Amino acid sequence: MMKREEQMTSLYDEIGAKRFGEAFPVGNGQIGAMVYGSVPENKIVLSENTFFSGAPYQDNCKQDAAHSFYKMRRAALQGDYKKVHEYAEGFIGRKNDYGTNLPVGNLIINYGNEKSQASLIYRRLRIDCGIAERKILLSDEKKTEVKEEIYVSFKKKCLVVSSESKNMFDCSIKLSDLTHGEVKEVWFGDQSATMKFDANAFELLHCENQTGVHLEGSLHIYTDGIIKKEQKNVRIYNCTWMHSYLFVKTDYLKKAGLLTAEREAEEQKAIESSLTDIAACVQQNSHDRNHIRNEHCKDFRKYMNACRLEIHQQEEVSFLFQYGRYLLLSSARKNSILPPHLQGIWNDNVACRIGWTCDMHLDINTQMNYWPALGTGLAETMEPLFFWIEKLLVPEGRKTATSCYGIQGWVGEIVSNAWGYAAPYWASPISPCPTGGIWILTHLWEYYLYTENNKILRNRIYPLFKEAVEFFKEYIFQDDAGVFLSGPSISPENSFCVEGRSYQISIAPTYEMIMIRELFMEYSLMCNILIKQGILQENEQTLKELEQIDDIIHKLPEYRILEDGTISEYYNNLEVPDRQHRHTSHLLGVYPFHQINHENTPLLAKAVKETIKSKIIPSETWENTGWASSLLALYHARLYDGNQAADHLQCMITTLKEPNYMIYHPPTRGAGAFDHVYELDGNTGFTTAVLEMLMQSHDDRIHILPAIPDTWLEGHVKGLCAKGGIKVDIRWESNGNSIEVKLMSEKAKCVYLKYKDALIQVRLEPDVEMIINLGNGLVE
Repeated sequence: MMKREEQMTSLYDEIGAKRFGEAFPVGNGQIGAMVYGSVPENKIVLSENTFFSGAPYQDNCKQDAAHSFYKMRRAALQGDYKKVHEYAEGFIGRKNDYGTNLPVGNLIINYGNEKSQASLIYRRLRIDCGIAERKILLSDEKKTEVKEEIYVSFKKKCLVVSSESKNMFDCSIKLSDLTHGEVKEVWFGDQSATMKFDANAFELLHCENQTGVHLEGSLHIYTDGIIKKEQKNVRIYNCTWMHSYLFVKTDYLKKAGLLTAEREAEEQKAIESSLTDIAACVQQNSHDRNHIRNEHCKDFRKYMNACRLEIHQQEEVSFLFQYGRYLLLSSARKNSILPPHLQGIWNDNVACRIGWTCDMHLDINTQMNYWPALGTGLAETMEPLFFWIEKLLVPEGRKTATSCYGIQGWVGEIVSNAWGYAAPYWASPISPCPTGGIWILTHLWEYYLYTENNKILRNRIYPLFKEAVEFFKEYIFQDDAGVFLSGPSISPENSFCVEGRSYQISIAPTYEMIMIRELFMEYSLMCNILIKQGILQENEQTLKELEQIDDIIHKLPEYRILEDGTISEYYNNLEVPDRQHRHTSHLLGVYPFHQINHENTPLLAKAVKETIKSKIIPSETWENTGWASSLLALYHARLYDGNQAADHLQCMITTLKEPNYMIYHPPTRGAGAFDHVYELDGNTGFTTAVLEMLMQSHDDRIHILPAIPDTWLEGHVKGLCAKGGIKVDIRWESNGNSIEVKLMSEKAKCVYLKYKDALIQVRLEPDVEMIINLGNGLVE
């Protein structure tokens, strides 16, 4: 029986998985695997974060797209939406070799033989150390038990399968269903074997041609038993241990034009070093065959144990908070080449076979993937996001800016992919949408606010913002009243109705105004920081630019409240035919941004609540998905309504959670699929909502338990991160009437601590823990 600590950090089952939503995920930011743990065969579904079909395409923007855009603008200003959509056909992008992430294939482990069959005792996923383990029982005379562990080592860059027993057992290993690939050869040594294989990310749904990444792989098998070849499989007899190590490498960097000789040499050296270490560790007489496992556990626990939560009588909430962190950490590490796609680092072979696919959606999904990173101690996972934005999205976005809008700078539209696609979407219902790049760019500003890394601000963040601001200063225009408008554009992925007909493209939708306002506000703040640091000169040109930015901010359209008390999604208060659509982009000023809040905009805060109510009532017609429910929970958390936020979390647990605790996107009226689609953002969104209910960090304040539900009577959380690089631990009892807060900062600084109506200033010294007791909103 598992101890309580193990129950808090484990998924457990006594039946093998039959489908993706029951399998256990493991990953290291490059290789992902779904471990089914069935008998007699344990299927391990393999994925790789750069295994994408498609290729860089040089002609994603249509010729004369900019001319069509300004014809659209003139028609939209005249209210002729039919003409707008006709002109949009000359503006929309080309899909061509867009591509998708694909599954690599399966690794199959089979235990026993014709005389000794295997049965499952249990299988377990340990999210504290990133190991999927199981025990099987063989029906031989000795009732042999075999313990198997499967994990993906970040240090050694490989998937590991380790099987051990006190008695001898037989097993077989094979690779199957390799995507456009095969096992090329099998080599044998002294109680070892190596299988070489390949795969090709080819498919035709998301590509015009048979293009994609080529993958080379090797599986290295070591044992103390007798090893034989059976066709292209490996059979092992009379062993007490078997360790296998799977490596894969793609030519993605070369095909993306990002491969440098230095990086290629580093990667080859790392693999060779890993193979040398592995060979030394698994010698039959080695005293420590578990060295690689122990190294992996130490590395993984460093991150997982840095932030931990336990809410009494809320075991599923506590587990899912940590599980979202686990999935993000497994999907992205510092040296990952790409950020997580729609499904993180795994592939259910569903999302890659539908219209919306395993890519980087920039209208919610990629953003939500990363929302818990900074606040829960996983800032390192953001490096591949930096790399992808700098090396892929921005260079392509420059082409889009000039080709589609006739403006300098860069933009990102509603979707992107492994190749940095930044052109408009290829269908007018969700194009144009030039602010997707702004939204993902704000993550870099958030990174600075949490880390206060001035070097990164100066050298990496500021240049990207400056170029985006360059575009949007020209993109906006003034009407006769002096108001700065934008567009035409869309409110992702929604519609409006005029004279009984649905349209999508209009002038200055609320979503676009939110993004442009946020871009200019963040740019102004960082410029003032850089001026104080002496990086930017406080000269006439700089001051004039900041005055211009400030003038634009104050002349952008305000939020509008409709007669029914809800927030308008469109500038001209256009009618929305589907009020219960899953997207709520016009509310993003509440979260992730802080443009609407109880303190400064109480009427808008009230209108947001009315808008949410209109979305979810009646509940049977609300287009519910994992990420959509997460977003509603986040809005309520920011508005200090913990009970409503908790209701949305419970809805996800009850209706959208797979047996393996992955949260899915069901087939809905607006985003059809032939099965449930796993999305990483459902889990990371859940984690972020819990984080925001426990602590919020904005306006130079650390808000303790701002949205604590009545049902969260007591609990404790360790290792939350507030802006400014401050670590926060909270322990509460009696539903928040007795609280202990621990604060620690690497730098000396003064911070404001808020709880209920109390606001106190705290002086922190470098690396000195400050303990503050709060009772019923008062400092004790």
